[in-house]
Amino acid sequence: MTPRTRRGWAGALTAVTLTLTACSPAQGGGASTRVSSYSAGVTTYFLSHLLPGKATGSNVDAALFTPLTRVDPVSGEAVNAVAAAIDTTDNITWTIGIRPGWTFHNGEPVTAQSFADSWNATAYGPNAYTNNFMFAPFKGYEELNPAKGKPTGKTLSGVEVVDAKTLRVTLTRPLALLPYILAQAAFAPVPKAALTDADAFDRRPIGNGPYQVDGPGMVTGATKLTLKRYENYPEEKGQAERIELKSYQDEGAAYRDLSAGAIDVTLITGNNLPTAATQFKGRLVEVPFPALLYLGFPTWDKRFSDVRVRQAFSHAIDRETIVKTLLRGFGSPAKGLAGAAVPGGGEPDCAACSHDPAKAKKLLAEAGGWSGPLKLWTFQDGLNNVILEAVGNQLRTNLGVQGITIQTQPVDQLYPNLKAKKIDGPVLLYMGAGYPHLYALADQLFTKTSAANVTGYDSKDFADLLGKAAKAPEEEVMARTREATGQALTDLPLTPLFQPTGALAHSERVSGVRPEFLGGVRLAAVKVR
Repeated sequence: MTPRTRRGWAGALTAVTLTLTACSPAQGGGASTRVSSYSAGVTTYFLSHLLPGKATGSNVDAALFTPLTRVDPVSGEAVNAVAAAIDTTDNITWTIGIRPGWTFHNGEPVTAQSFADSWNATAYGPNAYTNNFMFAPFKGYEELNPAKGKPTGKTLSGVEVVDAKTLRVTLTRPLALLPYILAQAAFAPVPKAALTDADAFDRRPIGNGPYQVDGPGMVTGATKLTLKRYENYPEEKGQAERIELKSYQDEGAAYRDLSAGAIDVTLITGNNLPTAATQFKGRLVEVPFPALLYLGFPTWDKRFSDVRVRQAFSHAIDRETIVKTLLRGFGSPAKGLAGAAVPGGGEPDCAACSHDPAKAKKLLAEAGGWSGPLKLWTFQDGLNNVILEAVGNQLRTNLGVQGITIQTQPVDQLYPNLKAKKIDGPVLLYMGAGYPHLYALADQLFTKTSAANVTGYDSKDFADLLGKAAKAPEEEVMARTREATGQALTDLPLTPLFQPTGALAHSERVSGVRPEFLGGVRLAAVKVR
């Protein structure tokens, strides 16, 4: 999966409209029953890809596809969805049963092969699907993604179709949290049509979720994409028959449209929150994001090779002031990797996250000091620039660093440049947990092979500790994960800044507004009054 940028925290908005609609039976003479509908604002990023292998993991993906498991929004636990049962005795070999009655939007049955086809296509290196890295724990992944030369196969040896309703999955190492991982959009099934023309499927997917595409799909230049409620969905069906999703590059524009009555619900963050709290009193649902805003250090840059320099930068930043003044209190200053919204989070496990200018100066002096200009990087977003300006001012005041400039790039340029080690300064980024567990953030940010590891961090000690967490009995996984996280934060390839908070604001026309795990509105749950 493309490393998560803000799940609605910020976004790129173009005038694209996504409409989810349910067909109404024709009445005599061609008349039709009036359908219930509402409109919502989403970031353009959520509509960039709809194929599971390229999915962004958004609320739009959740409307179109249902994987084997889902994360219960109340308990935070992984529960079965398409899966009838998921069993293992060693956390390496897993037997997965598929529930009967599930079909794709074209009527094709959802089978074990549907999942195998989806996973193999994503894991096959030459396809260059953005979610490819998520299959690294599966046996056979290396053969499909060799460091040199061509793949020696096209399917994962660790994914075996036993029969139409049974999958056997073999991993390369124990991974107790596999049921959580399988809840992500990247692990959704696909019908046979996805195998013949993946690009066409990406524009007009055929899923197995509560809503389906109607019309031509994501046609170039189109301003509207229509979906309709899937009436044969075997679980609770979507509450609205029709949903119009308008996509925005600028969150402020979505908020203005909501205020003007042009849309019914949107996610609000940053400077718009204080105003929204007053304007939409009683119609504002707080969203504590399972995410982190952090400053990543380019460990390939010799200026940051000494951990004391990284610690000095971290201690020089006043997180409390940033949250109070720039975020107006909508956020939590980071004391560790994850906030309380993530199971295992909320612990003060980042010793370098305290604001201590005297200690910062001392550490930087011990490391040889700083000379020359400094570039601070981020992806294009207005609030990011404001935050980086504050960070730059604090580094200038508390460490004496001069010549600080802010550099921005589009997301699809910044991440490749980070992976290519072409970025020459600390970078402000956002990371949302893929599933509700501290392990998810630690794995995404610090594991060497993760696409979200943009700092170049490579620690055997961390890898060994996280490996022990994956092998541990369920009741020990959290404690082991904290040990691994502690090691990474001691090495400090990045410094946590704050855990963001947002809110879903909505009109009086709708009710039942509640967030998905990553913050976007749960589209299928919204009711039209």
